[in-house]
Amino acid sequence: MEKLTLVALSLLMELFEFSWQYSLTLRGSLEKVYKVYKKSIFLFFLMHTGYLYFLFISLKFEILNFPLLLALSLKSMDIFAKIEMIKKLYFKTNEQDVLLEKFLDEKIPLFFYIFPILTYPYLLYWSLNW
Repeated sequence: MEKLTLVALSLLMELFEFSWQYSLTLRGSLEKVYKVYKKSIFLFFLMHTGYLYFLFISLKFEILNFPLLLALSLKSMDIFAKIEMIKKLYFKTNEQDVLLEKFLDEKIPLFFYIFPILTYPYLLYWSLNW
């Protein structure tokens, strides 16, 4: 496949992730993520199409360089942070995190949703041209 096609597919994957996770507040975003999580943990991981796509690219083209590792690391941290916040919010009722509760109803700047859309395709392009 042509490199730009791979990057364009990455952009589409990030737009999909943006579309199902977007909310004005952290609480709204976590509620959307939790709805998927409580259906199935496997569905939760499948909905992170960008992460799976980067794993596929790494395995298919035998690429394991800095940009790809950086993208996979950031995506892994993002997924595990969501899981931890879901655990604290929905499963551990006797151990409410005061700091998390403080930020749940704060508005999330649109930049936090646009940043991955701009960053991950660039990292893939950089990785393919390494």
